[in-house]
Amino acid sequence: MKTEWVHKKLGDCCERICNGLTYDVEETQGYFVTRIETISDGYIDYNKIGHIPDKPNQDYLMVNGDILFSHINSVKHIGKVAYYDDSTELYHGMNLLLLRANNNIDKLFLFYLLSSDKYRRKIRTLAKSAVNQASISTTDLGKFEISYPADLSAQRRIAAILASADKVIAATQKTIAKYKQMKQGMMEELFNEQCTMNNVQWRKVRLGECLKQKPDYGINAPAVPYDNNLPTYLRITDITEDGYYSKKDIVSVSSQDALKYVMEEGDLVFARTGASTGKAYLYNPKDGMLVFAGFLIRVRTDGNVLLPEYLKYQTQTPQYKNWIAANSMRTGQPGINGNEYEEFPISIPFKNGKPDLSEQCRIAAILSGIDAKIAAEEKVLEKYEKVKKGLMERLLEEENER
Repeated sequence: MKTEWVHKKLGDCCERICNGLTYDVEETQGYFVTRIETISDGYIDYNKIGHIPDKPNQDYLMVNGDILFSHINSVKHIGKVAYYDDSTELYHGMNLLLLRANNNIDKLFLFYLLSSDKYRRKIRTLAKSAVNQASISTTDLGKFEISYPADLSAQRRIAAILASADKVIAATQKTIAKYKQMKQGMMEELFNEQCTMNNVQWRKVRLGECLKQKPDYGINAPAVPYDNNLPTYLRITDITEDGYYSKKDIVSVSSQDALKYVMEEGDLVFARTGASTGKAYLYNPKDGMLVFAGFLIRVRTDGNVLLPEYLKYQTQTPQYKNWIAANSMRTGQPGINGNEYEEFPISIPFKNGKPDLSEQCRIAAILSGIDAKIAAEEKVLEKYEKVKKGLMERLLEEENER
């Protein structure tokens, strides 16, 4: 049986489409209020809220089922939505629109409809560009046409299916967060310089004393569209915050000198400039042949002193991140050059006066085991997200039979 779908303007489906209250963004205490960053990841993040000292007008108090809509932002963030379904008292702040559905449409269904790729693409066409940002007016958004099942029960069935998918995704994300927290705890324990287990003593050693050769810089060449016949290019942006190679935006490099910069097993590269200074990646042969770019610095460890896997995990410690923050300050953007990276004081376990490679191996193996669990869960998460995307494409299309 085919469900009847109706076409209406968004404004006819909402009892409210409005801007939020203005407030002093410097305030750090008081009532919770939303800001652009609050929904930057597509959900309400209470770590990214603003504050207002005096109790706001209750007209701005959010109620369950309200949808926050990003209408002033860079184009790629325009149209992001987040659903409020919480007991936390939260007020609607500036630079986000609030959409409150009326009785013509199910609130959760409307949220999923607006968060679908199809509607995000259509909504972006309403945006008027300005310097570094774009915007959509409340008038234009109110005139935006949407399609949905006339039967509220059909809307609720679709919303329930997608909500179930979100619960599975959230549970997997929670598992990943648990493993990451476990990893941080293990790193604090394993790199504890006060620990003398197995007769290990700890020493601070300059990274430069642990290398086979001087650090070297990558190739200065532009990226080109990915081509199977060309080497794959490794740029700063291709390295994740967790130190892995990301294949989301693969590009190639076309240069007669490219082969001089091919990474080998045991090579580790550091980002040397910009906000990502200090980000590190240990080459994994499973990532295929990679040519590293000029904004990366390669180091090769002396295997008799320092294992590359151990160095990799040292670059994920708070001590390393604090060193990066203290040493990357520049006039302009942050940066650390190869000579400066050689000065990094790395903590190494010693035994009988020599670097204890077996202890380094043990530490790296423990942390690698946790990383494997994280990677496995991230693959599961990717699968669930693809399933949800497929469901949204199928369930939110008018021509489908229910």
